Amino acid sequence: MDGTHPLPANINGCFINHQFLFHFFNFRNSQNINLFPVFIKDILSFCKDEKTGLHIGEMYDDITSSIIKTGKRIDPVYISNIEYFNNSVKNVVENINIYASDIYNKYFRDNENFELQIRLRYDSNLDKPTEDPNEYWLKYDRVIEYTKENGILKEHASSYKKLNEPFIGLEISELQPNGSFRKITKPHTYFNEAKLTAIALSIRFALLNLDKPADGRFLALDDMLISLDMSNRAKVVDFLLEISDKYKIYLFTHDKMFFEYFKHKTKRYQGEWVCKEIYMDDGKTPYIRNSEDYLGQAEHFIKQHEYEIAGNLLRKAAELLCNNFLPAKWQLSTEYSKLDLNGLIQNCKRYAEESELNDITIFEELDSFRKFILNPASHDSYDIIKYRYEVEECLFTLKSFQAIEVDSFLEYGTKLSFELKTPLPNIEKYKFEIILCDDFRVIKQPDAEPVISKGMINYRVIKNEIPGNIQSANTTIKKFYDVNYSKSDKSRSPDYLNSIIELRTEEPIGSFIL
Repeated sequence: MDGTHPLPANINGCFINHQFLFHFFNFRNSQNINLFPVFIKDILSFCKDEKTGLHIGEMYDDITSSIIKTGKRIDPVYISNIEYFNNSVKNVVENINIYASDIYNKYFRDNENFELQIRLRYDSNLDKPTEDPNEYWLKYDRVIEYTKENGILKEHASSYKKLNEPFIGLEISELQPNGSFRKITKPHTYFNEAKLTAIALSIRFALLNLDKPADGRFLALDDMLISLDMSNRAKVVDFLLEISDKYKIYLFTHDKMFFEYFKHKTKRYQGEWVCKEIYMDDGKTPYIRNSEDYLGQAEHFIKQHEYEIAGNLLRKAAELLCNNFLPAKWQLSTEYSKLDLNGLIQNCKRYAEESELNDITIFEELDSFRKFILNPASHDSYDIIKYRYEVEECLFTLKSFQAIEVDSFLEYGTKLSFELKTPLPNIEKYKFEIILCDDFRVIKQPDAEPVISKGMINYRVIKNEIPGNIQSANTTIKKFYDVNYSKSDKSRSPDYLNSIIELRTEEPIGSFIL
């Protein structure tokens, strides 16, 4: 190490558990809060100085492991290293002070509570107020002793030198109705545990680089919220979900209720979160099972030979997959009631056929399993034996169904257009203007070209620049194009995805299929 102006510290990873939060405020009422022991163990060890390549915790270990002397004098490089360390810590503290208050007030503060101003102190003797007795910076010097004389605190330099323990102070101020801030002298005696936890998390999360996170950034959070009620846990969960596109997050808990809550909250982030459960088998060997969907749970119970339970889960998976595959109106009966599994599967078959999917055998297989595996498994019908082979085959079919991707296409009301002309000798020009009037979807089967589903369109044909009447059709866009293309001179591309144009952007509709 050399120099006195370290570059910003780089946080590569973040580990937080309940013990970390406990140590933040585990002080006697008479004590002032010194967060340095927490920082050196759980924060500075993960702050990497970009200039030296060392973690700040490593710098501290190097400095405190041995005092370097040249003869009887302290080596100047050793003093320089101490100064570099102090500036590195101050840099971390200043970064926290920029963001911590905003994080607390935005994410963790209850609406009825006052805003807080959170500030850490790591001041040199030149920076701190004269009435502040704390020795913040690390230094090798005569030990300062304090005695009271006539009720006045006085400093005395001892006759020997040693390294002091640094001090990172915490100052909390509370915004008052008149706009001023009232300083909370001992936060650990003033706030409850939920608010203290929120302050600690705000300080820790303030070091996350949310603007430009580097590759490989992660958070590992191990049962850090076990002492909080669900309303306070929910605030932390919302924060984690908001930053989950910037950091890879590993969240561990043994609280089943919290696990299910978090799993529920991540449902809208399809494919971004993986939920796993760890169990012990009869031989005390741990194994991991998928928990993110019904199919993962069904596979677990098949391995446990619990075929009735597996059948129940497969039925739930089938209903969920059918609902995801079908537009909303296809999930209802003619009386606008929700369809049962039989109705959903029949509509999936018809929807797939009308959308001209290449292969509908998945839906036919699913219908056959419905008659034996899926229906009886959800009722009190233990007289019907479930065989492992059939249950596994049903699981395989549902996994194939799950592999079909269904995405929304262009919005309702989108205008499309394409042009064709008739062959010789009577050349006539036709322009087709289309308005989408339905919930069109892009259906992608593995190893197959994407298909745009069937739906309602309004269209008119402009023949030789003379507009025709507006008409309606319930069809696929591909079929509508192919029928008209077959009557043309074939000078245009036969690929409807390249030939049909979205009018607002003037791009072919194929460019809207991801």
